[in-house]
Amino acid sequence: MIHIAIIDQNKIYRESLKMVLEQIDGFRVVLDSSDSNWVNSANNISVQLMIIDGSIGKEKCNELVNYVLTNGISRKTLVLVMFSEDLDMYEGEVETMLKSAGKREFEERIREIVADNENDSIANPLTYNTYELH
Repeated sequence: MIHIAIIDQNKIYRESLKMVLEQIDGFRVVLDSSDSNWVNSANNISVQLMIIDGSIGKEKCNELVNYVLTNGISRKTLVLVMFSEDLDMYEGEVETMLKSAGKREFEERIREIVADNENDSIANPLTYNTYELH
């Protein structure tokens, strides 16, 4: 099971993405939030992939990515961007894709990203709680 967190300001997009991802065999959204404030109150959240809305800005997005990776909250991050010219805006351990991608594109990209850490995930099982913060 791939445990996913979604951080996106747009509630209808966040809920739609959650619904689509949970239709895919082996995917489970264990957290969805409108902003990064959940990090101050949520404990013991650990997921394989955190999907972040890139429209929160590069600086805030990078801070969030660094926080979740440093504190072991997520093994990988995927930043969703609106425009193709923004795909190379993020550096380091950040993956990017267009926010307008379809279900099949999301499935393929997520499986590709998580596959990079498959052996590590088996060696170090993750614990998680399901949170929905607004």
